Amino acid sequence: MKNALPLLLCLLTGCAALRSSRPLLPTDPQKVYLQVANNYRRVQAFQGRGRLIIDSPQMQLAAAATVLTQQPDSMFIKVEATFGVDAGFFFADRKRFESYSPFENTYFYGEVNRMDQLLLFRMKVEYDEMLSGITGAVLPPFDSTFAMTIDNDSYRFEGQRATWRVSYWVDPKHGVVTKAEQYDSTGALYSRQTFRRFHKEKGIWLPQWLQLDRPGQRERFTIFYDRIELNTKIPASDFSLRVPSSAARINLSMPNDADGASNTQPQDQQQ
Repeated sequence: MKNALPLLLCLLTGCAALRSSRPLLPTDPQKVYLQVANNYRRVQAFQGRGRLIIDSPQMQLAAAATVLTQQPDSMFIKVEATFGVDAGFFFADRKRFESYSPFENTYFYGEVNRMDQLLLFRMKVEYDEMLSGITGAVLPPFDSTFAMTIDNDSYRFEGQRATWRVSYWVDPKHGVVTKAEQYDSTGALYSRQTFRRFHKEKGIWLPQWLQLDRPGQRERFTIFYDRIELNTKIPASDFSLRVPSSAARINLSMPNDADGASNTQPQDQQQ
């Protein structure tokens, strides 16, 4: 009878204590970083289909979306409205970007370092950060200014980037980043990226659920992929859509670059 109560508790709890994973041990930060890098750097082509949700003071959107990326320099997002009607698209490479909004019937274009002028990107964002962010292949920074600690079942990289304090959480089981946070000089949270529902495709772990949250701006971007295909060649024609001839065309390049940026419009998007 003395052993009956512990046995009953074990049955009721599923013997969680016996099943608990082994605690993480201190290890070389470079080893953890390379584990993540070796996983993500095998992504050469990405095709994801799912649902995009944008919740911000400027925009409310929930629609089917197709996301394409081709290393090293192409990304394309197509959003479809109800009944499969194209709602718009966004394209960028390392030189230029293009975006079409059917609601405004307006085509925006310009140099890639000016894409923060779009309503959707009211912040300075590096091209590589955006490219990795929409696929979930985010690498933690790794240099002598960053420290790595153990945080429950994750390794946490923490350090300084310009005026920002940043933290990245790595799941060592799959070699992936599960969360990234950015704090301003006052210590207030500026942005949080969260990655969940990791799926293995062709030996590569990537999340099917991605979210960017900026609480101060009341902005939240969520992508849920129900289908992901990796490293299959994507035809160049898939990275463009035709723009109606009636659409207004707005060049968002700097004034002294306007002429050069104007010449970057793809021929198949002009009517």
